[in-house]
Amino acid sequence: MAIQLQPVKGFRDLYPADKALQNYVFDKLKAVASLYGFENYDGPILEPIELYLGKSSKELVEEQTFKIKDKKDQTLVMRPEMTPSLARMIAQKANQLVFPLKLFNLGLRFRYEAPQKGREREFYQADFDILGTENILADAEILAAAVNIFLNLGATENDFVIYINSRTFVDRKLTELGIENKKDIMSCIDRKDKISREAFLESLKKASLNEKQIIDLVSFLESEIKPQDDEYFKKLFNILKRYGIDQYFKINKNTVRGLDYYTGLVFEAKDLSGKINRALLGGGRYDNLVSAYNPNIKVPGIGFATSDVILLEFIKIINKAPQLNPCPTKYLVTIFSQETLNDSIQILNKLRKQNISAEIYPDTEKKLDKQLKYADRNNIPYAVIAGPEEIQKGIVKVKDMKTGEQKEINISDL
Repeated sequence: MAIQLQPVKGFRDLYPADKALQNYVFDKLKAVASLYGFENYDGPILEPIELYLGKSSKELVEEQTFKIKDKKDQTLVMRPEMTPSLARMIAQKANQLVFPLKLFNLGLRFRYEAPQKGREREFYQADFDILGTENILADAEILAAAVNIFLNLGATENDFVIYINSRTFVDRKLTELGIENKKDIMSCIDRKDKISREAFLESLKKASLNEKQIIDLVSFLESEIKPQDDEYFKKLFNILKRYGIDQYFKINKNTVRGLDYYTGLVFEAKDLSGKINRALLGGGRYDNLVSAYNPNIKVPGIGFATSDVILLEFIKIINKAPQLNPCPTKYLVTIFSQETLNDSIQILNKLRKQNISAEIYPDTEKKLDKQLKYADRNNIPYAVIAGPEEIQKGIVKVKDMKTGEQKEINISDL
């Protein structure tokens, strides 16, 4: 059977140009984390399935995880998200940590979903979290970091919006309507903007709501709300205004997020062009998750996550994906012949000792024009030419590969 040359469905081959663009996004994410004071951490790629049961959504655990069995027949999951791992880590060493904590992770995640625009089965995810405080300022700070990611990537107010809501706010309304199966209804609301109106109404019927409850719930979800209509939103928008970022946010009562551990604030960033049908970024407050792993402690948290796949798609759509040269080499040192190889190596070493990125053409049999074509095709800015005549004079010729101009430089001045 012939070996398949394509990667496994939903997984990616990243050639140098692709990796350079991915690293560009990574650098932007890391810059925001550093600017806002988030510390790096990491956790295992494999976790026992029990870590997610009853915390993450049923759909995520049962249908979207890559599972393996170890030699003791324990079911392990390739991490589909980071928050449960983080909560476990906090629960394990809460007495040794200094709160509040601001943590950042950038690493691989795996979800068995249908690959589409902005979604793969293997992806890098960036998580930003603040733990140890329920204060509304932490909510504003995490939202400010989210906005700054998009601004750092070159986006403007015309490119994205962050929809915010409060699960506490929605939960109160469900109580007023006499709805008891709140978990099921939250799942229905989370799908509202992703399905037709008829399908949404049918899902509410299947969730055992009566006709009046359905009418009242739909009326609530589709009615406009302004920040001043709710005390929490009023306070939050006042702080966001002080940050100078309130214009990037809108309250959307349909935004509830699909994960079961969210409690208060929830939010999602959306592409305003309409070309990406899923959230660019999402998160919320999870004040009880750490306690689920250690009931003797309470460590509230809030955070969000985004992926390299969705951000790469986004910057392409808004025409902010830069043209990058994946080759780090500044100088190609050519080899004139086997006899001059030692001189070429000495020139190479001299450049590298000055912390100048340089490489030598790795074939002593190729002619000079072949070596110069290599430099040109790899966007190497300069070629160093050292033939017998140049070496005898103690000079080299440095060729600008863009203009074709050549300059003679003393080897001692390199």
